[in-house]
Amino acid sequence: MTELMVTPYAPYRDGIANYAVQEVAAARAAGRDMEVLSPLPSAAQHHLRLGSALGMGRLIRVARGYDRVVLQLYPELLFGACRGRRERLAVWGLLRVLCSVTKVELRVHEIEYDEPAGDPQARRLGHAALSAAAAVTVHTEPEQQRLTEAFDLAPGTVTLVDHGSNFARRTETTREDARASLGVPADAFVFLSIGFVQRHKGFDRGVRALDRLDDPDGRARIYVVGDIRIDHPDLVDYREELDSLCRRVDGAEFRPGYVSDEEFDRWLVAADCLVLPYREIWSSSVIERAGIYDVPVIATDVGGLAAQAPAGSRVVADDDALAVAMAEVAGLTLGAETARDAADVPREQAAIQR
Repeated sequence: MTELMVTPYAPYRDGIANYAVQEVAAARAAGRDMEVLSPLPSAAQHHLRLGSALGMGRLIRVARGYDRVVLQLYPELLFGACRGRRERLAVWGLLRVLCSVTKVELRVHEIEYDEPAGDPQARRLGHAALSAAAAVTVHTEPEQQRLTEAFDLAPGTVTLVDHGSNFARRTETTREDARASLGVPADAFVFLSIGFVQRHKGFDRGVRALDRLDDPDGRARIYVVGDIRIDHPDLVDYREELDSLCRRVDGAEFRPGYVSDEEFDRWLVAADCLVLPYREIWSSSVIERAGIYDVPVIATDVGGLAAQAPAGSRVVADDDALAVAMAEVAGLTLGAETARDAADVPREQAAIQR
């Protein structure tokens, strides 16, 4: 059986590309004949510009030559080059055709819910496309429920796939060696926020929470590691804001730049606690990688993070709860003013432990 995965792919700097590389490697190691088609220049065998009705039509012709297609689905892949509502509706219709010419798994990483909620025709066409797929998969139960309800899908249409099932360790270093190689103090309590720098990731929230801790010895530190994915003005502005904030907060350090897979995991080994204060997310590869190394996690209760977080994680509702959780895991207290602000935060809200 010949399979085709449609996805961003290495060396493109993208979370889905990284995810796909690991899945393709695992499939090939198991003896499966899997090729890759990417919408962007990459190491994939095939390239095709997608995001439009024309692109989807071309993908249908390519897909006829394969026994199975896995589409790593996110809005830009389907609609990124569409010129309005009419073309978006056409893409939904063509996606249904794609699912009729071969077995298609739609691996849904993200989808725009405003469209089916506000446009009955988009809801009907989306329902038809998703219902025609051989499989529709997501990573968490909240995603499963929301997608099912948004497109009025039959129960059981959307199934779960383990986000980290193909993830493997990329380093065997010790914490001591990891910290030495990264220039991190051996005796510090290290919070880590790592990944692409975007406002919805909320890395600024972790830095502000650190600033609220009563830490006279300066033992707690937070490292923000990563960079913007593309030079978009909004992303550049946020990176500058984050850099400025880290310079003002004692114990905070911004390490801009794209890190290798091995260095990414080395940062996880070096950390005492991973902080994911996302404002918005569907699911997270970072939280899955933290689980490989048994790194404690504090994450906000958005998207599917609460369901995805490993045992022992603390899931928080807001900025006050985030500060409380960070203080507790570091064995510290909140500053007097912060303590008054957070006094009314119920303990179960401050840190829902999984």
